[in-house]
Amino acid sequence: MSIKHKIAGLATLWLVGILIAVNVTIYFAFMQITTDNERDSLSNRANSLMKKVKFTEALQGKQMDLLQSFVLENSMLRLLDQNGSVQQQFQSDDEVTAVEPKRVQSDETQLYQLGKVKVLVARTPAIVDGQVVGTLEIAEKLDYLNENIGILISILMLTSLGAVGMSVIGGLWLAKWILRPISSMVKTMEDIERNLVFHKIPIRDGGNDELHAMASTFNRMMDRIQVSFFRQQQFVYDASHELKTPLTIIEGYARMLQRWGLQDEVKGREAVANIYSEAVRMKQLTQQLLDLATLEQEQKLEREEMEFVSFCKSTVALLQNSYHREITVQTSVDKISCRADSSKMKQLLLILLDNAIKYSKKEIKIILTEVKPDDSEPIGVEIRVVDNGIGIQMEELPRVFERFYRIDSSRFRKTGGTGLGLSIANEIVKLHNGTIDIQSEKNTGTEVIVFLPFR
Repeated sequence: MSIKHKIAGLATLWLVGILIAVNVTIYFAFMQITTDNERDSLSNRANSLMKKVKFTEALQGKQMDLLQSFVLENSMLRLLDQNGSVQQQFQSDDEVTAVEPKRVQSDETQLYQLGKVKVLVARTPAIVDGQVVGTLEIAEKLDYLNENIGILISILMLTSLGAVGMSVIGGLWLAKWILRPISSMVKTMEDIERNLVFHKIPIRDGGNDELHAMASTFNRMMDRIQVSFFRQQQFVYDASHELKTPLTIIEGYARMLQRWGLQDEVKGREAVANIYSEAVRMKQLTQQLLDLATLEQEQKLEREEMEFVSFCKSTVALLQNSYHREITVQTSVDKISCRADSSKMKQLLLILLDNAIKYSKKEIKIILTEVKPDDSEPIGVEIRVVDNGIGIQMEELPRVFERFYRIDSSRFRKTGGTGLGLSIANEIVKLHNGTIDIQSEKNTGTEVIVFLPFR
């Protein structure tokens, strides 16, 4: 059974239960109110008669006309002596006489069920000189009550059936309206599964219910899946494209070795050297591709309290020993603390310094500054890596963070770059909720500006 029919069925069952409870309450309330009204009316007639008639004379057969006038249709009037024996009886319906006579000491009303007939009896004691000398009984058959009950039941049944029918129709419509976003979501999923084309659920503005939230969450999930899917496609394309060149070179030199390498030592050494060089570059490229893929999927960082001044100085000392280049760390304060992932920060700094070392021959500077909006508390640290190298043309700057983008292929071959360094640096900065920017001028130098928030 579909959810739509389940919702409609449960809503209808709930309504049927409510209707049964309401109808039963109405029925018994109607019976009670009607009977109470009849009791009051019949008691008033009995009391009125007792005030007009002299009971002792009536027992002797006098004032018969007055007594007869109180006998209405489907009713009976009886006079009982003090022993409860019937002395006078007037009736307009013989069925009423089946009620047993009963003497009473105080006013009393009683409802009898005679077969299918209800008979209401009002009894009033006749008191003379403080003594009960008899009882006046007035009985009335409640035929109209049965008719009214039948009409009431018919009305309740018809209205209940109408309410149930409208509930079924309304429940189906309501369920369809409620489940419309879910149906749209299912259809969208089926389209995506069938065509591998990402779609979103149309959402009307201004909604704030749970279904609107579910549709919005689904659309955001589709955005993330689409981005991840395209990143995977791009990754496979880029990796295939970049690995194709070194593999082609290795294949060419391997063929040269097959043909002449064993006889020509010079060509053999040249082939081995180039094969080794391309293998090293492939290894470096593969590692950087893995690093980039890991960063794109990584959501958590192992943040810890870092002191950036000493951290930068220790990283600079490591590179100075390896490259024997002049690299200085400049700062106006002794300590700058920030919560960050130390391994990712070291990778970021090594990428930026490695680029500066490759493309410049002069001094490289790292400038550390606490960022303060106006004169308030510092909100983050700014890291500037400045070189005086060959620089980048203005029109090239917007694309430097694209993976595998290289400004000059001849320069790339000389430096051994892969075009992935700045892409990795950009991902590291984004994971830390920071920003990275490059300012450069051709043949003048380059400045990379990184901002990292303290928290």
